[in-house]
Amino acid sequence: MDINMKKILLLGMGLSSVFLLSACSWIQPLPGAFNVALLEEKDVTGCTKLGTTTSSVLSHVGLYDRDTAAIKKDLILLAKNEAVNMRGDTIVAISPLQDGRMEFAIYDCVK
Repeated sequence: MDINMKKILLLGMGLSSVFLLSACSWIQPLPGAFNVALLEEKDVTGCTKLGTTTSSVLSHVGLYDRDTAAIKKDLILLAKNEAVNMRGDTIVAISPLQDGRMEFAIYDCVK
């Protein structure tokens, strides 16, 4: 294998690593996090608001911008973890995704 072929192979492996890492999530769900519902504001009128939380994650890995869906998934999981900590069962996004951050309201909707 000549030196140019080795360079191309190494470059390809490096780029694929960046793409794989950008889709990965290292956020661990707390017990009960997957039982927390993500609803809209109109759906929580009969619930008790417990507070708010702001979730943030890296939106860039090196020079690569992370996938918007992966970022949003991570932010929602962080908010669900915080809902568990606050003894809530529902979250509502109250801000749009911007620079790897979103704000959520946390509710108790179980009566």
